[in-house]
Amino acid sequence: MEKETKLTAETVKALLNEDINREDFQFVLQQLLDAWRPILEEELKLSESAERLVAVAEKQPHSCEDEQLLADRLFAPLATADVALRTLTPQAREALGPIDEWQWCLRKILCCLRFGWLLSRSRTFPVSVYYLYRYWLCIRRLFQNDPTGRQPTPEERADFRKLTASFAEVFRPWLEQEAKAMDHSTELADGAVSGQVDCHSGGDAAEALFEKFLTVDNARLLMGAELFEKLSKDPRFWLCRCWCICAFRFGWCLGRSRSLIELVRCLVAYFRCLRRCFQPLVCELTAPAGCVAEEVNTDLKALVVAVKGTATGGGFLRYVLEWSRDGIAWHASDFHYPPIPPGGGTQGNSPVAGGLLAYFDTTARDEGVYTIRLTVYGVQGATCVRTITFSLFKQDVRILGFDGAFTLDTTAYDPAAMFVETVPALCTRPSGVHEISFGECLSIWGSAFVGGCEGRKIKRYLIDYKPGFETDPTTGGWINIWKVEYNTVWQYRDMNMRKDTSVLTASWVTDCVVPVPFPPYCLMNVPEARLAPSCWQTHVSTCGLSGLVTLRLMVEDTGGTLYYDTQKVWIDNKPICAMIRIDAVPRCADIRISSFATPPDCGVPWNLPLSGIAWDEYIDPALPLTRPNDNFDFYWVKVSKQGGTEVQIPVSWSMGSPCFFGTNRVGDPGTSCTPCDPANPLPAAVFGTLAQFDLRAIDPLCSASVGYPVPADLLLPRGECCVYVFKLRVQDRTYTPGGPHWREALWPVRICNDLKPA
Repeated sequence: MEKETKLTAETVKALLNEDINREDFQFVLQQLLDAWRPILEEELKLSESAERLVAVAEKQPHSCEDEQLLADRLFAPLATADVALRTLTPQAREALGPIDEWQWCLRKILCCLRFGWLLSRSRTFPVSVYYLYRYWLCIRRLFQNDPTGRQPTPEERADFRKLTASFAEVFRPWLEQEAKAMDHSTELADGAVSGQVDCHSGGDAAEALFEKFLTVDNARLLMGAELFEKLSKDPRFWLCRCWCICAFRFGWCLGRSRSLIELVRCLVAYFRCLRRCFQPLVCELTAPAGCVAEEVNTDLKALVVAVKGTATGGGFLRYVLEWSRDGIAWHASDFHYPPIPPGGGTQGNSPVAGGLLAYFDTTARDEGVYTIRLTVYGVQGATCVRTITFSLFKQDVRILGFDGAFTLDTTAYDPAAMFVETVPALCTRPSGVHEISFGECLSIWGSAFVGGCEGRKIKRYLIDYKPGFETDPTTGGWINIWKVEYNTVWQYRDMNMRKDTSVLTASWVTDCVVPVPFPPYCLMNVPEARLAPSCWQTHVSTCGLSGLVTLRLMVEDTGGTLYYDTQKVWIDNKPICAMIRIDAVPRCADIRISSFATPPDCGVPWNLPLSGIAWDEYIDPALPLTRPNDNFDFYWVKVSKQGGTEVQIPVSWSMGSPCFFGTNRVGDPGTSCTPCDPANPLPAAVFGTLAQFDLRAIDPLCSASVGYPVPADLLLPRGECCVYVFKLRVQDRTYTPGGPHWREALWPVRICNDLKPA
């Protein structure tokens, strides 16, 4: 709709001279002033004496019913036959016919005027619902000819609940948009200083919500399905519905007016609105046209093209948009109709004049020529159809994944988005969704494509990185890691276009462009003709590259225009530290069970302490030590006899149940743990307790007492000795092509079961 709250003095003058009969307008204005004057005079008289004002306030406290009575006094003159006819054009009067046949419409208009005015005065949403209830009662009592105020039936209550839910859905986006405006305080401050934000800002947005609310479905809920079906067959019912929307807007406008001059502007807008109600269906498409680049819409989380135009007129019911590539097959999918957010729906339910009809979702659509078709439907079956053709310029420049990980916590268009995974519950560690880190040779997936309009296509794309989190791709300090140039006709083949989810870390290789089914099987091999997947080697030294970095994807088209996308990512190439030892004896020394079985009673554990270091260094100790910076996953300890079955032993016990994984670091490697010699720590290392191995597990007479299953080949008969190997594995959660980082350490000993036979 036009921004009627911003009508200038020149516009008002032009409308009165050209569109609106001045004599009729002044007559209606005079009736409105005559209704308002006594009220203003009463207020003015009260202002003469503070003592009298207080006395009246004490005797007549404000009530909700007073508001309803005041609204009746203000608007009743506009719902009389003489005044109503003066607001209409001769063509409108002819369309409506004798007024005796549509007196019900005038009574409905009074309900609509009152509702719009009262709603503009509401302070909270619950108050708005109360005004909605009074409007609903007004309509029900009017059409049911029941002014007595009986209690609604259960069926009527159900209708009102549904109506309130729809009311909330219509107003929620507006309220959310108002809340979002608070996040842009700097822009608003600058706008206020520059004059772009003034006392009219946003005033028309709320008025347009009435059209979104008074849908056909809500009209059924207002008056009841049975009566709706009866009245909706009368063309005047739909004209009255449009009139009611104008009355809503007029009442709202008056409620926000701060002077009689603004009252005049509201009345001009009311007259204009009524003239549209009695026009034929109007449809027009003004955009998109020519070469149009898709844009990111963060509310819809999609690439979109705005479809703009007009869909309105008398008897407007709905409008539908469709797209086609050939003018033959039409598709009604991929359109997001207002309100945005949330978007969606299968049609437009509210009239639009020179504004946004919908967003065309082009995320999954190819570049090239499209035709958009608009069809506006009227309540009596009339239609209005228009088409427009444009060329879609795709600029799909996105980093979408690494090494097969594509799950983001928000959207790929959010520079702060995180690649996340669900870390499973393990022993005492709860499950949770956390950011991922990556390492080693990193495959980067995404889209690097521009094109669709003549003379504009991709020239090259580059991938750069920068330490830390950076949201501005135009700053300095970026380090290039990948570059792909397009030069030849073979390189511009569709197979080499990086669309949707493609491997961006790809390199040119030789390709057979003329294959044959017989030797030599290829008649033409062309060097650098095909992009083959590759990866970025991030592991450039013992511990690097590691840390939080931002990747930048930059695409340049043949016209020199640059397109960017950034994505932050944690890179972890730091080695795991795994050390294990038995403090009681050196490596390969003898362990006598009798030294630990004190007493040699199957009911008492024979614990052999296992010491070690299970450590995964933080990726960046200067940043918060949370995931993924704290990327430790778990460690486990296993034991085997003479190369036999490896048995995982408990790391801890909880409420009598064994836990076979350690989810916390153990010990401290200091500066002494290197990936080259993990089993021989230097003095700087601090060992902790990894687990207690219950030696009953290998005694044939007591193994059943340990609380977890033990295979037969782990057992050691009494009187025998054998070599056992204790193995420690430490693991983090870094994604690499070969799985997570892990490291193992061994500690062999010779165990003698020197207990006496039973």
